Amino acid sequence: MSIVTSLAVRERLAALRHVGDLTERDAAAEGCRLIEAVHGADGTPEHIRLMLLLDEAGVVRRARFRSNAEGDLLAAYDVMCELLEGQLLAEAAQTISPRAAEARLRGDGATPAFPVAIDGDRPFVIVGKALQSYERLRGGKTRRLDELPWSEIGLFEKVRRIEAVLDAEVRPALASDGGGIELVDLVGDQLVVQYHGACGSCSSSIGGTLRFIEDTLNNRLGTELRLVVSRVDSELPSFVP
Repeated sequence: MSIVTSLAVRERLAALRHVGDLTERDAAAEGCRLIEAVHGADGTPEHIRLMLLLDEAGVVRRARFRSNAEGDLLAAYDVMCELLEGQLLAEAAQTISPRAAEARLRGDGATPAFPVAIDGDRPFVIVGKALQSYERLRGGKTRRLDELPWSEIGLFEKVRRIEAVLDAEVRPALASDGGGIELVDLVGDQLVVQYHGACGSCSSSIGGTLRFIEDTLNNRLGTELRLVVSRVDSELPSFVP
């Protein structure tokens, strides 16, 4: 990342939110575990020391860092910590990337906050190292994200698993009758879906087809999801249980 900065980066550098330290005292006060990781050689711009407070479920409650970085990279590290807070570390280690940090920093703006390398979707290495440190402290090996139970994964992975089941077992069946389905939202155990084509007008989409989709998802994912259909006959969807 270049040291030449955009307006979004300059504004972040003027008010960094996550530079600092976390200690064992902080961890004890919040009932968390302190995790530390280091990446990059001392004295280099890429050097970063990451400190995290994790709760019993492995969710990041607070994130702080120290780094020699400047400009775009320093801003990216600060946003990385912002993205980490509230996330399951096992998931964050596979999803929080420089591109995700750039998108958060840019917001609704059209101009990129900073240039992202061709491998910008690769997760931050330091977050992966933090996960390894966490697993070592727990005395176990790092589990892949797809090995974690439903109760231990975040929204991103839940949506990915739902979409995989829909693609493999639900959408082909609906397509044979000229219909389709899209995921609209997931709130707790309530899954809001939108029917398309023939499925959007046939009465079975609220009956037998709905039960088929619920049963398929719950059997494959080990969940208790309840589907809610979003109608398409008004500008603002009305939800029909």
